[in-house]
Amino acid sequence: MAVKKMDRRRFLKTTGGALALGVAGIRSLAAGAEETVADPMAVSEAVLQVKDPTRIRLLQFTDIHFFNFARGRDRNELSVSALSRLVEITKPDAIAVTGDLWHDNPEGRGEEYMRYAIAKLEALGMPWFFTWGNHDQMDDYARGHEAFTHAKHSLYRGAATNGNYTVRCVNGAGAPVWDFICLNTTNRGVGEEQKGWLRELRRAREGTAAMPPAFAVFHIPIKQYDDIWQQKIASGVKLEKVCLEEEDGTALGVLQELGTVRAVICGHDHVNDYSGICEGIDLIYGRATGYGGYGERDVPKGAKIYTLNAETGTYSWWSVTPEGKRWRPAPGVQYDKREDVRWDYAEDEQPS
Repeated sequence: MAVKKMDRRRFLKTTGGALALGVAGIRSLAAGAEETVADPMAVSEAVLQVKDPTRIRLLQFTDIHFFNFARGRDRNELSVSALSRLVEITKPDAIAVTGDLWHDNPEGRGEEYMRYAIAKLEALGMPWFFTWGNHDQMDDYARGHEAFTHAKHSLYRGAATNGNYTVRCVNGAGAPVWDFICLNTTNRGVGEEQKGWLRELRRAREGTAAMPPAFAVFHIPIKQYDDIWQQKIASGVKLEKVCLEEEDGTALGVLQELGTVRAVICGHDHVNDYSGICEGIDLIYGRATGYGGYGERDVPKGAKIYTLNAETGTYSWWSVTPEGKRWRPAPGVQYDKREDVRWDYAEDEQPS
């Protein structure tokens, strides 16, 4: 959720806010391979080669909040253990971290916190990518972009584009099969900068071969997350308001203009876990992961595992806990009171 907001001019200045796109024709090698571009800080697309395009498994961590000591001195250790266990249980092809990886920048320690967090992601031994959350604060964001770009197994390519970039999945022949479109929602939500970057991405792709299906990946939800709940389109658990910050409801239309986005996955609101389709795009909350965040008594900490079929363009998801329990809501069922929630965990059922 939102905290006291950083001055936007300072945020954009320190994160290199200009849209130095360079989208067309710029790619990096699959995770784990040698980098062939001269400067990975200048590219805005990473490429991940997947073994089976009919079963691409993406594990979403969100709202880990390393170093939120207000929640207790053991929170980091609990979160690290949970990350490792969730990877072991789900065996993903890649990991998406959708913001609030660490907690703020007290006494200028944000960079220290970030480097600790990056080391823990590196230790998982899996390809991973990151989108900025409102709590991911530091004094020098240029150093942050550099650290994420050069981290082991990292697919982050947002250094030249203020945290906006794409991760493209390709098959063994190098053909694109799925895209993850990553946005930096800063502390305001999807705003004019991010929408401008999306429009530039669309223009850069005009006239190219058919684009693969895509997920949009970012931290702060858009307005329609609230709409689908109020209109009883969504299914799942909603125990707090949708904190869309300053997003004005127009981001969905810009995502639709791309013509490939099947779903949005976000975080930010720790005790919301629901999804619903609005104007052809599935709006999905991730399951809050870290024990440095609030809400574990209301919604058990965990992650979300997505299984994508690039041949059909379809996908499914489960929320998963570190104990190995799996949950997804029955269609049309909404819970907005903690005491009414039925988790109906399926411990013996494997995600499809």
